[in-house]
Amino acid sequence: MKQTIDGYEFDFPEALELYKFDNDDNLAGEKRHGVDYMKAVDVMAEFKKCYLWIEIKEYMAEEIEEMKKEPERKTKEGKHIKNYLRNNLVRKFRDTFLYRYCENKLDKPIFYICLMNFDDAMLMAFRKELRLQIPEGNKRQGRWEKCLLDKGHLILVNEDSWNRNLNDKFGSCRKV
Repeated sequence: MKQTIDGYEFDFPEALELYKFDNDDNLAGEKRHGVDYMKAVDVMAEFKKCYLWIEIKEYMAEEIEEMKKEPERKTKEGKHIKNYLRNNLVRKFRDTFLYRYCENKLDKPIFYICLMNFDDAMLMAFRKELRLQIPEGNKRQGRWEKCLLDKGHLILVNEDSWNRNLNDKFGSCRKV
């Protein structure tokens, strides 16, 4: 299945479904998340054995350089850029989890993939920060029966690292 969403072409030969989930189009029906005050990941893909929730974030080169130099630089709204980005990605995951829970569509493992235009080193550093907010592989000391996200299923990639690491598992991704 091949689909172009938010400037990327996803080619997932074994996908059962592939669509834009965070869609402003009211005609999108069940493919749209449907609750405007909640966040949602950009792309949903369903495979026989798992779901992919893909969030796409792109920044201009100058913004990325500023994040590297001044990790606590503030946005116009007074929020720290890295904190804002981290909180946004966490909220997108959690709200999407709630949508899918209410739809009874948490019956397969989830891979939360953040597709960003950061370099590999920045992706790795940011993944460490994100793991503090999304308890990956953690059942909370035996109290929880399930994990929110299995260990290794929080993945931050750029286009190149997607095709190096995920191409064989899910399919290709390319900027168009």
